[in-house]
This record gives sequence, C-alpha cells and structure tokens, in this order.
Amino acid sequence: MTERWKDSIVYLVKLFKWINEVKEVEQGDYIKEAYDFFDKVNAHLLKHYFSSLDYEITPKQFLILDRVHKHQPVKVQTIAEQLNFSMSSTSQLVSKLEQESYVVRSINPQNRREIFLTLGEKGNEYYDEYDQIDQFVIDRFFSQLTVEETKQLRDIAEKLHTIVTEEKKAITHE
Repeated sequence: MTERWKDSIVYLVKLFKWINEVKEVEQGDYIKEAYDFFDKVNAHLLKHYFSSLDYEITPKQFLILDRVHKHQPVKVQTIAEQLNFSMSSTSQLVSKLEQESYVVRSINPQNRREIFLTLGEKGNEYYDEYDQIDQFVIDRFFSQLTVEETKQLRDIAEKLHTIVTEEKKAITHE
C-alpha cells in the first residue's frame, strides 16, 4: 500500500469519527431542545388551564393521587415502590390525603396487613375537573396534530420508556 493510500485511509477514519461525534452532538442538542419544548408546553398548560384546579395538593401528593386514580384499588406499598418513596414518607402523604378526603384507605380482606387506596369524594371531584380540562387541552391543541403525528409521538414515548426501563432492569440485575 502506498503512503498516499495510507494517508487517505487515516483521513477517512478521522472524518468518520468526526461525523459520528457531530451526529452525537446534534442528537444531544435535539433531545435537549425537545425537553425544553415539552417543558414550555407543560408550563403553559399548567399556568393557563390546569391552574384553575383550585385544590391545595403538593407535587408529591399529586403523584400518589394520580397512581390511585389510574390503578385503584392500589396498595400503599406498591405506590411507595413505584415512586421510590420510603414507606414512612408515603404513609404521611397518604394520611394527609385521607384527612382531606382525597383517598380512602381500606384493609385487604385477603391479607389484613395490606392497605388499599381508592379515590375519596374530593379525589373523585378533583379528577372529574382534571379530566374535563385534560379533554379540553386534547381537543384544542393536540387535535391539531395529524393522527400519524400523534401515533409517532406515542410510539417514540413508548420506545423511550422501554429503553429506560430495560436499562434499569439490566442495572439492577447485574
């Protein structure tokens, strides 16, 4: 192989490495931009639409309430594990939600050591209003996306969820 060929190959290898580095930087920049746009969309929707929900719920209480809403009846322990909260912290948050009638605790008849949560009267009221606002936002804004764009958004979110959860499984089972 001549010296000229060697130089050409070295140049091509360096060029490919540089292109890959540029691709990685660009992809990272696109991801950061996407996060920024989603943050802006969420902040706007929260400020102009969801802020009309006149309930005094902390972010952690909302996370618990949302789990109960989506999975009721659900065990307190399951919520603590899913949210990576201590049982003590979760119990305190649940107690506050229970005092204000957002959730109702009940004992599992098959296993008396397990406590189930369901939405209470105020929790149901909250989600009735929340769901109305959510539907309004979907009708007003998200409906401006095509069905194909909506499917792509869902598919990308699902793929990212799978990647992240599989990574976590791999790390915890090493």
